[in-house]
Amino acid sequence: MKKYSCLFVFLFSGNLLFCQEVVINGINKNRLLTWEDFTGKPDKSSPYAANTFWNLNYSYQRVSFKGDSAKIEELAVKLELDKKRSWIKAGKETPELLKHEQGHFDIGLLCQKEFIFQLNNTRFSKTDYQSKVQSVFNTLSEKYRLMGLKYDEETNHSKNREAQQKWNDFFAKELVN
Repeated sequence: MKKYSCLFVFLFSGNLLFCQEVVINGINKNRLLTWEDFTGKPDKSSPYAANTFWNLNYSYQRVSFKGDSAKIEELAVKLELDKKRSWIKAGKETPELLKHEQGHFDIGLLCQKEFIFQLNNTRFSKTDYQSKVQSVFNTLSEKYRLMGLKYDEETNHSKNREAQQKWNDFFAKELVN
């Protein structure tokens, strides 16, 4: 079972200048995961061989208002693999399992991508921007939590190779661009 966290501290309206980061092992670079990225202490009581944990964080410098409209400026969006909470049990390091764990991180990338898209296409007003952002957060947080559960269920945690390949193809298609 994989766990992930989304922390959204972000507001948006209109065109926006933003910085999108993907941090793995302390380095701002989107790349494939390796077993060296999983430095957390394995949960011996877990029936699973590995755990991938990611965090998504957002910040902005200011909010400007024009009439009733709200606009977020200088937005930073950061997806980070939490290497201390991501772990692998000794002797379980297979290429197939690593590809499966990559899929969990890819779910984080999809969450980041959709969050930016949704907020880029949502109009905010001076009076409701905070509640609208919270609504987008709640919707996407639940969507990607459920996606992670469905991913594990359908792939049987990487053991169902046919289902795993379908998910691999899905991630490859969705993460283009």
